[in-house]
Amino acid sequence: MIFLSLKTYKQATADNAVSLCQKIKQVINQTKVPIIPAAQPFDLYQIKKQVDIEVWSQHLDPIDPDRHFGWLSPFSAKQAGASGCIINHAEHEVDFDTIKKTVAKCQQYDLKTLVITDSFELAQKVDVLKPDFLAFERPDLIGGKLAMIDAETEAIKKVIDMASVPVIVGAGIRTGEHVKKTIALGGAGVILASAVVKAKDQQAALLDLTSGFK
Repeated sequence: MIFLSLKTYKQATADNAVSLCQKIKQVINQTKVPIIPAAQPFDLYQIKKQVDIEVWSQHLDPIDPDRHFGWLSPFSAKQAGASGCIINHAEHEVDFDTIKKTVAKCQQYDLKTLVITDSFELAQKVDVLKPDFLAFERPDLIGGKLAMIDAETEAIKKVIDMASVPVIVGAGIRTGEHVKKTIALGGAGVILASAVVKAKDQQAALLDLTSGFK
């Protein structure tokens, strides 16, 4: 499977987010590979209203509906159509206690979770929480030319062998070959952003990635 982070790129905001998700749906239908966009909370409702596709939220806070001005509510995300949430991205890190509380709160509101980790030690701690997915990536490789799957093969394999939940590999993922290597190691899929979102041909970039699952 592929998790596609839309971040706050203009190419994946508002109407552009809807357009990209329409392309994602076409590729899913063509390849049967699950592709899950992680959208800005602002765009969740509009995406679900216009495109019949599973979509997750980027970050949520461990709160219930109440007096939490400026916070992101799992309840609200669920009502807007989100199926899950990505937690602890390198661009929005939280401490372990917050990870634990957010996983629990998302589970309370029937939202799936993917927790991103950057070390074997953190991956071990997160695995105990039983999120739906555990991601592993080096923050300094995100968006770079060197892919995590090439730079940290042994470390990735160690996490995969330890984990009791499916492992997703990120950082520098750009091609179907990167996906193929991830699957060969025992990974469940990849997480990426700019290689698709900023591509001149987003659909072609997605098709190249899905080729790694064949």
